[in-house]
Amino acid sequence: MSDAIVVDIEGTTSSGSHVHTQLFPYSHRRVPEWIRRPDPGVAAIVEEVRAVAGRPGASLSEVAAILRGWIDADVKAAPLKTLQGLIWEAGFTSGELTSHLYPDVPHALRDWHAHGRRLYVYSSGSVLAQRLWFRHTPYGDLSQCLSGYFDIRNAGPKREAASYAAITAAIGVPGPRTLFLSDTPDELDAARRAGWRTAQVLRPEEGAAPAPGHVQVTGFHEVAEAAAW
Repeated sequence: MSDAIVVDIEGTTSSGSHVHTQLFPYSHRRVPEWIRRPDPGVAAIVEEVRAVAGRPGASLSEVAAILRGWIDADVKAAPLKTLQGLIWEAGFTSGELTSHLYPDVPHALRDWHAHGRRLYVYSSGSVLAQRLWFRHTPYGDLSQCLSGYFDIRNAGPKREAASYAAITAAIGVPGPRTLFLSDTPDELDAARRAGWRTAQVLRPEEGAAPAPGHVQVTGFHEVAEAAAW
């Protein structure tokens, strides 16, 4: 029995191509303007970029180039993810952006929530970006189904078992009663090392490699049967 279900986003609940063809270019175009805003929070992000990149004297133009390079390489850098969350918040609020969910996901989230399971998101994208993603879906606001969000700042890297142990401590649900849904083998392996139950979501259009030793499903509609909760 799984009391808590933790879901990945890209490749699991949602199309990876949507993130890379819609959200990443949107933030890429707006980075230079955003880092020049007279906002203390943005200024702190700029300083963190300089520190992470080892470029303490980098100009704003150089910081913009660093951030854009990270976007192009899909680097999971905390200051980038924080800035992207702010940029995407403006895009979602204005209606320029909307999220993507596979059709089986909204029904499953609503059904699991209605049956008392606690649902969480764990993604390399910032908590802000995650909240926006599930609030602005083509199926309506699904954030009401979710009990919490985790990212690389409040949990840690997704391929380290310690990050999943940190989530266990935060939500208060033992690992054997927590189910993690992801398409990525290294993430599933890390969750398993932390004592979690796991199921790999193999969306045909995503092309993820099967992960040995994990339950495998093609969508959330198969999770209840395959995970035998």
